Amino acid sequence: MFIRIFGLFALAVSLFGTQCWAQGSNTCVGGEGLSCTNPFSPGVTIGTYDFGGDGQLTVEFDTVLTSFTLTVTVDHTIDPRDPSVFPAGTVCVVYQFNGNQCDEYDFVGNKGGPNGVPVKNVDYKRMITLTLSYISSQPVHTPAFGHAPGDNSSAVYNEDILTAYSSFPTPGDPTMKGTVPGLSTVAAFDEPFTETGDSFCTLSIQPTQPVAGQEIEIQYRLTNNGNCSATTGIRDKTARFSLAVTDPSSGNFISFPALQDMEEGNKFHWDYKSTTNEFDLSTAGLQPGHYTITVFSSKISPQEVSFNLL
Repeated sequence: MFIRIFGLFALAVSLFGTQCWAQGSNTCVGGEGLSCTNPFSPGVTIGTYDFGGDGQLTVEFDTVLTSFTLTVTVDHTIDPRDPSVFPAGTVCVVYQFNGNQCDEYDFVGNKGGPNGVPVKNVDYKRMITLTLSYISSQPVHTPAFGHAPGDNSSAVYNEDILTAYSSFPTPGDPTMKGTVPGLSTVAAFDEPFTETGDSFCTLSIQPTQPVAGQEIEIQYRLTNNGNCSATTGIRDKTARFSLAVTDPSSGNFISFPALQDMEEGNKFHWDYKSTTNEFDLSTAGLQPGHYTITVFSSKISPQEVSFNLL
């Protein structure tokens, strides 16, 4: 989705300077520290902060109790990471169309929390969902959505909030989603593989043409050292998956649909008989359409399989 409309962003920036478009009113300023402001209220729970080549961030509250404004500012100086959370070799993601720089996003508001951000159970209820899209040519190993709770001036990344990831269209147009209890600095990161020597072989689903409401079995197979003809696969305890609605003609990302039945979370189980990593995906509540499953782990780069839900 982001790559499909990026040309319009680039054209708008070239014609009108630094601008951004979002739900409700917004304010943008140019140069280092590009900022956008959106209003929120009980009737306006979603705000999109579109920075063109510096990415697009959507903030979604489950329930808003009061009215407030929220400003997001792009910063190219990335705060430090907690090595106990992000392993050695973790790097920030370099965006392709912003002069090849990394980006982090700082929040400032007009309420009573750190940096004036809204306060949980006073200004809003439950969790906040963040969705970040960007364009990057950087190789992806293990994606991470870094979160640095607290004050912007002393921010340290000590949480990976990633709950969903889509790399479609491949390569270079990722979208990641995460949830936070309160708003503070976030950024996209890439972690190194924790193990080497394992090779991705196959990712498939059964049935190949599922019907809405039907269970889908996802099968993901690894072997040693590129030997995909090996009879025995390898268990991947770190493997996770996410489901995205995608455009059937281009494969572009559209959205992460809500899943009604997540008894297994998003973790795979090991099938000893077939020696494959498997997941039983319920399509209850999903509408017919085109979907893409992305599997990501600390062993392999993200892999995808697409299907039409009838």
